[in-house]
Amino acid sequence: MKSNALKMFCVWVVFSVFIVTSAHAGGSIQAMGSWWDSGESESSFGFGLRGSIGSSFALDLGWTYYAGDDISFDLPNDQEVVISDGIDTHVFDLGARYTFPIELYLGGGASYFVFDSDAGSTDGNWGLYGLVGWSFGGEHIRGFIEGVYRYTETTIEFDGVGRHSEHDLTYDGFGANIGIMYRF
Repeated sequence: MKSNALKMFCVWVVFSVFIVTSAHAGGSIQAMGSWWDSGESESSFGFGLRGSIGSSFALDLGWTYYAGDDISFDLPNDQEVVISDGIDTHVFDLGARYTFPIELYLGGGASYFVFDSDAGSTDGNWGLYGLVGWSFGGEHIRGFIEGVYRYTETTIEFDGVGRHSEHDLTYDGFGANIGIMYRF
């Protein structure tokens, strides 16, 4: 767990520097509400922040938090395990996007997933994301909606039912973001 806390701290430092750089380099800062049907963890709701450097072609760095839902799976001995509060997920995205003249954009990149669960331990894992979106509004203050697809795999390890157990989880699925941005 300590290594996850250190990783989160380092990523937050990089993220903060990127957001400040976005303001000075002509980009945007975005805040959003988010929903993700993450496969084995079912639907999750959350929120996030993203900074972008550039206009037509932009470099994005973002963070999204998803609150965990119930997860259930069977152990090799056919015993069902239910993690009632699920696994909270912090997703850090680094990617690129291209915005067309009609403010429709396409993008994608790599994600680093940090998982948090009281029921067991998981390591952070790399994954991928892709998105399509549309922004609307004024010159500086704009709204946006976007569809996103995310994918990663992880293993949850826990001590329960009298022994140590592991289970592989696949987090993949479509989601949606809606938010507001400020363009510099």
